[in-house]
Amino acid sequence: MSEPITEEWLKSVDFKWHQFDRQPSKQWLLWLASAFADGFTGMEDLGIDLAENHDGTWFCWLRGDYCSRYSRFVHIRHIRTQEEVIKLVEALTGQAWNPENHLYGAVRRPEVAARIRKDDERLDRVMVREGRPWREIEKDDSRGGALPEHMEVAEEARKEKR
Repeated sequence: MSEPITEEWLKSVDFKWHQFDRQPSKQWLLWLASAFADGFTGMEDLGIDLAENHDGTWFCWLRGDYCSRYSRFVHIRHIRTQEEVIKLVEALTGQAWNPENHLYGAVRRPEVAARIRKDDERLDRVMVREGRPWREIEKDDSRGGALPEHMEVAEEARKEKR
């Protein structure tokens, strides 16, 4: 696992990407808080955010979006390898690395991942998946959903149009 980090690998382990206009590279996010069994932690309370640097390293931040309102980033360090990402995720979640339990951009507890996979077999969910994509942004499953920053950008654009 001392292979270098690549976008293909990040997609394969269910990181989701976001990129704003004029941002030089994609930011890849994996939420971790769903792996906690404390009942008090929301899915977006803690995540790992990675962005490729021009020298082959990756910026690595801890991200917190408490109450889906605030984006807090703490830069941890520059990393290069998949093994570094794996060790960091294991240390923060207290779980062994298992990408089968990474669903919809978040690390899940094994029993929760099993329930989600079972729910995904329901006919209504199958029909929704087969009917996609409705919009251009839905064509890439590795693209993340809207974040608080997206709302800020939309609000600024709306102000500029007035």
